[in-house]
Amino acid sequence: MELGLATFADLSSGVDPQQRMRELMEEVELADQLGLDVFAIGEHHNPPFFSSSPTTLLAYIAGTTKRLIVTTATTLITTNDPVRIAEEYAMLQHLSKGR
Repeated sequence: MELGLATFADLSSGVDPQQRMRELMEEVELADQLGLDVFAIGEHHNPPFFSSSPTTLLAYIAGTTKRLIVTTATTLITTNDPVRIAEEYAMLQHLSKGR
């Protein structure tokens, strides 16, 4: 069994996107330190969410953590090119060394 965190990174608490990003990175760092297995973020393009580029965020997380598996919680294949999605996640897998 794997344990982890999944989020859409909502802004419903009223904080600005930069503050929410800092809070999210603190959560990710703590999850890695505590030994959780997985971090997943969902793609969303409308308020109150800010995770419109999950592969970029997951690549950053993979580069700043030691063991977390990074993955998508939701990928919108109806609004994106499926080939591009596959390419981005394949690149993420290479950059994260399979995590």
